[in-house]
Amino acid sequence: MVTRPLSQKFLISALVVLGLYLIILGAQRFYEHYQVKQISLEFVQALETGNEAQIRGLLTPEKADLAAKLKQDSQDHFSKIDYRFLDVQVTGGTAQVSIQIQKNGYAIKPDIHLLRSKTGVWKVDSITQAKVDPLWYDQEDRVYREKLVKEDVPPAEVQGRVLAKELARALNTTVEEAPRDQAGP
Repeated sequence: MVTRPLSQKFLISALVVLGLYLIILGAQRFYEHYQVKQISLEFVQALETGNEAQIRGLLTPEKADLAAKLKQDSQDHFSKIDYRFLDVQVTGGTAQVSIQIQKNGYAIKPDIHLLRSKTGVWKVDSITQAKVDPLWYDQEDRVYREKLVKEDVPPAEVQGRVLAKELARALNTTVEEAPRDQAGP
């Protein structure tokens, strides 16, 4: 057996301890990313199914009252929903998960913001960037255009109504339809 000086043994021991510490730190970070992804996925699935109790359980206590507002049944339960995580950022007691959700050819890319509670459990605090897929608006405009054509609305008026809806959507307002019997200006 080779005898090493005390300083060399100390250095080897310190390197081994540092290596173990880095391994544990990396494992903890990996586990936190996994937890954040799972909570986000459970939240999206609870929204899809309209499970108010599960939604309430995944929200922070301050936001739990929003569960009733967020509860909504999926319009088409038979369509498959695809989830894909785009980015996960964990910074101390906060996290942000960017996820892409696809259904019926449409996609949204919301950012789910989470906070770690005092007990260490991750809870959903807010959702941002949950905008409607522009393809859905195109589909909605096409259906609206077809409906107007079936009602024998003149082509120029059809185009004007569709453009009015697009403009109202861009301005975050609504368009009120004039009664059919009124004469235009």
